[in-house]
Amino acid sequence: MTKSRGVLIILVIAAALWALTISAWQVGAGGDTLGPSGVAKVTEDASSQASPVATACVAIIAVSGLLAAMLGRIGRFVVLGLAGIAGIGYGITALSAASAPGATSWAIIAAVAAGIGVIGIVWVSVASNGWTSSNRYARTAEAAGGEFDSAATWDALSRGEDVEDDPDDEVPNGPDAEPDSK
Repeated sequence: MTKSRGVLIILVIAAALWALTISAWQVGAGGDTLGPSGVAKVTEDASSQASPVATACVAIIAVSGLLAAMLGRIGRFVVLGLAGIAGIGYGITALSAASAPGATSWAIIAAVAAGIGVIGIVWVSVASNGWTSSNRYARTAEAAGGEFDSAATWDALSRGEDVEDDPDDEVPNGPDAEPDSK
């Protein structure tokens, strides 16, 4: 798995969990159960039912996915471990909403999605062990077919590397060429 695919998987998990977060996990309670009049107002807006804890967990997962692309091996495991913990927190929040009175099926779906998301985060974390930090400008002095590449040679010289010519190659009119005796 490449680094970009791993980050994309984490971001898709975060987007799916966020989409479930904005759905109504509980049916609005009656006005007499929310406390004294004037303190709480029941609304029919589904986004008002979003859990701030679940939303924060989704944000942690998304940011962790982006940070995983920028960090080294140990940093990736730490950050993706935090994303896994945030996924578990999202699942616990969804389960507590599912066990409350007036719960909808969205809370149960969110809890199942959190479990799948944690599995996906763990999979990306394990697969990130094979990610390499590469320098996109590093090239050898030979082209893919083994032919001489002048741009790569120039880059090697710019980096301070000693580029030697192949002893079998002859330069007919080079600076060290001996005059032809014809």
